[in-house]
Amino acid sequence: MLSSGLGKYIAPTSLGAGYAITKMLSLRVLDPELAITQDFTYQFLAGILLGFALRPVTNQIYWKRTTSILFFSMFLLILGPIGQILRQRIWGIPFDDTFWLLLFAEIIVAFVVSILATILLPAQQQTISPGLLWRRYKKELNLSGLLKLFSCGLLYALLFLIFQSIFDESFAAPFWMGRLEELLSLPPISAQEKILLLWAQGLLNALILLPLFLVFLREKVELIVVFGSLSFIVAVFSPAFANFQRIEPLLLVDQVFIGFCLHFIFVSGTVFCFGRKIK
Repeated sequence: MLSSGLGKYIAPTSLGAGYAITKMLSLRVLDPELAITQDFTYQFLAGILLGFALRPVTNQIYWKRTTSILFFSMFLLILGPIGQILRQRIWGIPFDDTFWLLLFAEIIVAFVVSILATILLPAQQQTISPGLLWRRYKKELNLSGLLKLFSCGLLYALLFLIFQSIFDESFAAPFWMGRLEELLSLPPISAQEKILLLWAQGLLNALILLPLFLVFLREKVELIVVFGSLSFIVAVFSPAFANFQRIEPLLLVDQVFIGFCLHFIFVSGTVFCFGRKIK
């Protein structure tokens, strides 16, 4: 079994190879010149990180294969490509051809990784069907649940603005208030639109984390460690490895540190709202 013994290390490594090969082949089909500029080693390392982050929630939850593929495809898309589009818009960075080509490759990779994770890191039992998960999900989305989701979205927006204004050294202002003003005044969208997009991203992140709280019953500290690591690696650390050569080193360090603080504190908030008590 690839879920025990030496297989615990072989399976994430195999998933890393699948990630790198899929991405390189996708880019080679889309734009051969862009594929040449990508380093296979960094893509491989990004995939291995993803494999180890996914392992606790793929083989310890009793997913049926269809449920696993559907859920993790959506999870990787929301924290990956959709999050990239929102952040690109917030920072006012143009959507050039290179961005769309890399994004399309990431979308293909998300589906392939979800299939590979289901095969290489299978659950010991298969009982959670899409219908069962959806019924539990709808039951959770009552008035109280919706208020918690909206609060988590607001928490994400506030954390993003606070950490970027404190730790991002790319701004000219020396103090965090001036940096916050610089961030909110970046063209082409207004400060209100930026806050709304950040709130929407936080809401989407909370929505896709919610099913995990319904089926992964652990102590709150363990939930923070597992889900915090998963969201941080999917949204920040794995993409940082994959695009290591395209990002300035100092900026990369800042964004990884900010992403680490942001995702772990955000996940702590969602655990406080949705984590179940273990009796």
